Amino acid sequence: MITLYDFDSKTKHPWNVSVWKARYSLNFKKVPYKTIWIEYPDIEPTMKKLGARPTSLRGDGSPMYTLPVIHDDSTGAIISDSALIAEYLDKTYPTSTELIPRGTHTLQAAFRGLIESKMFPLGLLVVPELIREVVNGPSAEYMTSHYLPKFGISDLATWTLSEEQRIAEWDKVKELLGSVHVMMKAEDKWIMGDEISFADFAVASVFEMIKAAVGKGSEDWKRVLSWHDGRWDRMMTELERYRAIY
Repeated sequence: MITLYDFDSKTKHPWNVSVWKARYSLNFKKVPYKTIWIEYPDIEPTMKKLGARPTSLRGDGSPMYTLPVIHDDSTGAIISDSALIAEYLDKTYPTSTELIPRGTHTLQAAFRGLIESKMFPLGLLVVPELIREVVNGPSAEYMTSHYLPKFGISDLATWTLSEEQRIAEWDKVKELLGSVHVMMKAEDKWIMGDEISFADFAVASVFEMIKAAVGKGSEDWKRVLSWHDGRWDRMMTELERYRAIY
């Protein structure tokens, strides 16, 4: 059994874009797993105790621990980072379709880098809502002190975007997703054409975070799904079978 470590929330429903990539991957591979939910301040002590590797370094050179992390009881492996988890699942639990098909590692890494490099406007729209509506107190305090300053927000209680500002920020997000849309042919079902891969989960995970922040029934969510001739609505519908939460 694999244990997936994910960020806790008020509803015990996934919301973090990075962990969603791992969750999609596990469901795609049909590997049995369970979720352990933890708060932001508990990540570092929990991962140190588990023996997980840090995923990066802070500005002062100290190790930084992030999620997702999986612990595979059957092999003893402890893997940090969603892309490394995908590689591990391909190697350890081979199937006819790989998450990262052979020969595409560099291209997929470049594609993920493109997505991640353009996500800043999305953070301004979703991070405040995640803090207000989704995460629990300990994580809300952590995100308030560590993430809000990056967006120039000093007091969440009084901060808001005007309708004009909201439209402008959503237009930036639409442009980000449009940069993916224009690289695909109209008939392409997936990023790689007819073949589903980890790249699709990287895109879908962005939508999962948007939906968690703005709400499935919101006008913002309906608007996002309508972009680019409904491509993303079709993609998310197709990926519904990989959204199970264990």
